[in-house]
Amino acid sequence: MKIKDMFYKEIDRDIKGVIKVGQADDENVYQELEEYVVTTELESYMTRFFNAYGKSLEGKTDKMGVWISGFFGSGKSHFLKILSYILGNKRVYDENGDMLTASSFFTEGIKVGSAQLRERIQQIAEQSEDTDVILFNVDSKSESDSKMNKESIRDVFMKVFNDYLGYCGSIPFLAEFERKLDSDGVYGDFKEKFEEINGSSWEEAREDYYFIQDEIIQAVTELGIMSEKEANNWAENAQSTYSLSVEKFA
Repeated sequence: MKIKDMFYKEIDRDIKGVIKVGQADDENVYQELEEYVVTTELESYMTRFFNAYGKSLEGKTDKMGVWISGFFGSGKSHFLKILSYILGNKRVYDENGDMLTASSFFTEGIKVGSAQLRERIQQIAEQSEDTDVILFNVDSKSESDSKMNKESIRDVFMKVFNDYLGYCGSIPFLAEFERKLDSDGVYGDFKEKFEEINGSSWEEAREDYYFIQDEIIQAVTELGIMSEKEANNWAENAQSTYSLSVEKFA
């Protein structure tokens, strides 16, 4: 018998040497969930985290932040990704094409020894339909001068949140415009009218805001969302009048 035949899994399979936030294709996710080893220490951390998180489901709490610390390479990102998969009860497909939920990797079998933790994970998984999980790397979403800007964390959170909602994350005042149209129930009409005028979809063209102001003005004017004077005034002053505070973001 060869040594490689003594192992349960193929030892020449592709394994990601470094787990990164943002790698989210189904094959990677399945491998991360299936091969994640819950040690006794990790089980205690999971219990602490999910017990704290569970309190937010059972009542009101202002203790909403969790800090994960550890040395480089200690598994922080991997742990965080696993938590995010469970919180959203992410669905993945195994090698046979069968669909599995993230929680099932931890509530079934012997991966988690604590019955209390398995029960807590199952409880949280049942709430996942009402949970939005937004996983991102702050550095990769930051502007080049972010380390000099004390508001950079707030701005990154706003950018990622806008992106998640389908708004223009890179131009915050334009995202505010989209949010207003959406709340008024005319965002879909605006996008259709803009494409009719410009020839490109709104999502494709909006990054070039300064080159498409005339089309935006025409679209909102023809739809009766604004008068031409109001639209011109908005286009000229939208950037300078936009402001974002931590309270407003919250």
